[in-house]
Amino acid sequence: MGRYGVSERGESGELLYELFDEEAALEATVWPAVGCQCVGLTANWNGVEVDFLTAPPDLATFRAAPLYFGNPILFPFPNRIRGGSFTFDGRVVKLPCNEEKLGNAAHGLVFTRPWQVTDTGAETGRGAWIRSRFRLHDFPEISTAWPFPFEVDYTYRLHEGRLDNALVARNTGSRPMPLGLGLHPWFRLPMAHGGRRQACRLQAPVHRVWELVGLLPTGRIVPAPAGKDLRGGVEIDDLDFDDVYAGLREDADKEEWTEVSYSDPGAGAELLVRSDPSFRQLVVHAPRKRPVICIEPYTCVTDAFNLESRGVDAGMDVLSPGQEWRVDVQYIPRRLHP
Repeated sequence: MGRYGVSERGESGELLYELFDEEAALEATVWPAVGCQCVGLTANWNGVEVDFLTAPPDLATFRAAPLYFGNPILFPFPNRIRGGSFTFDGRVVKLPCNEEKLGNAAHGLVFTRPWQVTDTGAETGRGAWIRSRFRLHDFPEISTAWPFPFEVDYTYRLHEGRLDNALVARNTGSRPMPLGLGLHPWFRLPMAHGGRRQACRLQAPVHRVWELVGLLPTGRIVPAPAGKDLRGGVEIDDLDFDDVYAGLREDADKEEWTEVSYSDPGAGAELLVRSDPSFRQLVVHAPRKRPVICIEPYTCVTDAFNLESRGVDAGMDVLSPGQEWRVDVQYIPRRLHP
């Protein structure tokens, strides 16, 4: 048996795929039928199991609330679009407002829908992987509202002790398409059962946030609230995070990836979230009421399409007809001590 492997198992009539890295003692579980989600990332270090992602208790719970577990993929826009409406290239786009309380379109178009598995494998030097595809035209209920045809391939790969997330989007239409990506991983806080939230630490190269009103940016960037300048690291303690940080790449070289560190001394574990130069924003969500922390790299800020139309540099990308767009994020579990 080699270092890497892929297996399938059935649950509630659905196929789950499990990726293994035996040498690093890591396992990832992917559920393509609900948003192409990775619903588990587990390390087993010397018989001590550390669950990094918050897994759903069962398929029914997951289908009812897919945004609240695992690793939701927010595409072709992360977070919210004000009123579900924006104007681009002379066209007014009106999306269904799935956030009924606030009246916004939220979290993109792909995180609730089934993806088609196109490739799996395990190989020395390449790790263990699963690749899935989403094509907009397979879903008439959203393709009529989002007038920019696209398809997306998403690959999860366990390789050399890390979980790689790679997205490749293609504009299959005849007009330019606005887009952005955010990942919304629900990491356990604390990582260890019986651990202490107060002892966990977060460090990231950010110290400014987008000013929010009703969870939507005004366009202003201001200093982070007291205790939330993350450059030197902070104890999460009783801080209630729901912040959209700007300037993730402020001090990075052009080709340099950026890194966020989340550590739990009680579990003897650290998780690094590394993102490629496409990612300019960072959302941190850690509500006091739930034992989770979301460390969310974004290529653009919330409501970017509307901000850009006002002349605000919000990170919106534009994909020309036939053009491809690739972005990469890594989750790297590490032991703090033997």
